[in-house]
Amino acid sequence: MEKLSPQQVAMLHKHLIHSGSNDALVDELLDHLACDVEYYMWIGLPFESAMQAVLDQANVTAVRHLRDHYQTELAMTDDQLRQASLDDIVFEFRNKAYGAYDLRRAYRITLRNAFIMALSLCMMLMAMMDGISRRTWSYLSPWGAVWLIGLSGLTYAVVSWYLHRTQEQKLTIRQPLSDPA
Repeated sequence: MEKLSPQQVAMLHKHLIHSGSNDALVDELLDHLACDVEYYMWIGLPFESAMQAVLDQANVTAVRHLRDHYQTELAMTDDQLRQASLDDIVFEFRNKAYGAYDLRRAYRITLRNAFIMALSLCMMLMAMMDGISRRTWSYLSPWGAVWLIGLSGLTYAVVSWYLHRTQEQKLTIRQPLSDPA
């Protein structure tokens, strides 16, 4: 797929500024319009025709409507801002639906579970290697206790991951049902 030159991107940016777009919205729209122009060029239209097709869709009325909708729907009130997490503030005026917001929110839990799982598997592997080298096994031995601690840690991490995942799925299912629109 052919990429736009910096001059072509600048032409799209200039159109958005003249259409009344604000700073918070211009980057989102510019990316979207550039992808549309590149798509039209990919299917065989020259740049000028592709640009005109996209600009016909992104007229002044459409850009102003998006700007107004964007600001009223996505802006946080003062009360929401006081109670917001850092993730909510970072993703204000951004698309939260494509996945980065969810990944960032779940990062701490994912990192914790990964650390516990790695440590637990390492402990279990060391205990298993000791049992293989001695050719005897007892859960009452020190390495047997290490095995059980590793197994407990692994179980905790897997159950924690499963519960977090099912809670996310329940929230995802309930959100569209509660939306009045």
